[in-house]
Amino acid sequence: MKERLPTFIALFLLIILVIATWWAADYTQRAIPIEPPVQITHEPDAWSGNFVMISSDNQGIATNRLTGTQLVHYPDDDSYEASHATLFGIRPDTPRTQASADKVTLKDKGDFILMQGNAHIHRFPSEDTSALDIRSEELTILPNESIIKTDKPADVLQGNSRMQGKGMIYNNKTRRLEVFANTDVVISPQDINKANKDKP
Repeated sequence: MKERLPTFIALFLLIILVIATWWAADYTQRAIPIEPPVQITHEPDAWSGNFVMISSDNQGIATNRLTGTQLVHYPDDDSYEASHATLFGIRPDTPRTQASADKVTLKDKGDFILMQGNAHIHRFPSEDTSALDIRSEELTILPNESIIKTDKPADVLQGNSRMQGKGMIYNNKTRRLEVFANTDVVISPQDINKANKDKP
């Protein structure tokens, strides 16, 4: 029995050590406050008053210029919201355009632009085409594709011709306009004669 006494003492001390270690670890976890994981919400992390923002292509050539009264950045989706903004399309390979709206949202590093509230796009006239105006409560611009589109009612004015409909897509490179649901179309004879003269 005397030979087993040291073994029992060692086992007892080992059990005490395990219990003390467990208690110390549990106490430490409860004593030190652990911050909950950060939840990213749609809250702004940067903002500005009157501003000018210029976008450029891979060659460093300016393609768009955005101005407005206020600019806010949201980190959750890396988007920008501009108030009372005006966007100037200055790509050298497409007709010059000017767009304005009450609110402009830029996403995907400026590859997606959403214009809301009194959205208006004006394409300036060129040598072979007249000016074009598009008005709607909401317009989407895809700058890399030179596309302007909406699924809302839109009013399109080119020259002396007017087209009103719901939903449209306009390609600023090809100058092709598609209106999905025409409600009112007025084509000026002057524009028809001009189109016939332009044909080879």
